[in-house]
Amino acid sequence: MKKAKMLSLLMCGALLALVLSCGSSAPAAGGGGASWEWTVNGDKDNGGTSTITMADETLEGLPGHAFKGNITKKYEYGFVNVKLNPNDAMLAQLKKAKAISFRFLGNGEKFAVKINTSDVKDYAYFEYQFDTLDGQPQTVIVPVEHLMQPSWGKVVGNGIINLNNAQIVEFQWQGPAGAYAFKIWDFKVHTGKVPTEKDVLPKGAAKPAAAAAAPAEKPIGGDLSAEIKEINLTDNFEYGDNYQAVLANKSLFNGHKIVPGEKYTLKITYSASRDLENVVEVGLVDTTPQAYNPYWGALSFRNGADTGAPDGMATIKKTKAGEVVSATIHFTTTQKASASSSLANALVFGTKGEGRKGTKGSGKQKAVKLTVTEFVFTKD
Repeated sequence: MKKAKMLSLLMCGALLALVLSCGSSAPAAGGGGASWEWTVNGDKDNGGTSTITMADETLEGLPGHAFKGNITKKYEYGFVNVKLNPNDAMLAQLKKAKAISFRFLGNGEKFAVKINTSDVKDYAYFEYQFDTLDGQPQTVIVPVEHLMQPSWGKVVGNGIINLNNAQIVEFQWQGPAGAYAFKIWDFKVHTGKVPTEKDVLPKGAAKPAAAAAAPAEKPIGGDLSAEIKEINLTDNFEYGDNYQAVLANKSLFNGHKIVPGEKYTLKITYSASRDLENVVEVGLVDTTPQAYNPYWGALSFRNGADTGAPDGMATIKKTKAGEVVSATIHFTTTQKASASSSLANALVFGTKGEGRKGTKGSGKQKAVKLTVTEFVFTKD
């Protein structure tokens, strides 16, 4: 069930080593003739089928952009990008920036904004990751000093961004499979000082409350049988010794961030597409790069623990093709998730098999599909 830290490096490098592929909109104007050209791309160049479209839209009385599409897992780490390409005047402003700010309407998941610089050669660009509010506009202010390189990359400039080498600004969304939508407007570069929200809030936006009440937490899980009808465990021998599937469905936790000591129950009924070589292992995991230590962040078991050990993964019996299996699994969380996003609060299913570890596509059996007729996930 292990996936080494090298996977994080390969994943992030692959996400960024791309050729721009989709259309562009009219530039967003800035002062003194400074402007941006906005472009988008999916993961087509990585063999994927994730899609993104962009449309001009007026938001809070200002020109903005609306994005939507689908994340697929034909490329395992499905993703989409939004790139802001500056003209010469805007690039001159960017090189003097103290901060950037923008308005964002997200889907409750984590996004990243980056300033790509020419001195970074391994695609580990300086970035700032931010959580979004599901369906609620928010102001995001990013002081330049808060931009950091991801841990998998080679550190440049003692870990401090050199804006003299700035090239473009990029937003990146890597999420669970399915439809998504988000919007960005009022993107600004601040060369004088780091602003406060009242300095940058558009006139057409609702004024933030002095002490905004925390939004009510949505229900966790429930009967998801109509949503989760298949679990496809694919070859994971490049990184481990099993066939594996990750369920990062938003409806599992609905923005809840796992903390230690929580108890969850999964009731599941399924039949497998082929005879299994071993038991099915199930656990709660944080699959984001921030949680690699040195493997995925195990939230209900200990990385490396043997199956059946007190701190190992929960198991469902080894079964034959077509056999109907019903199981009730209990989880007690031992670690906290790194964020409230779906990828940081996920379920992983795996079953060990014969094959050559360390080689992609080395399992001797085919991927296995679990056809699910009951899937009820609850917080005790």
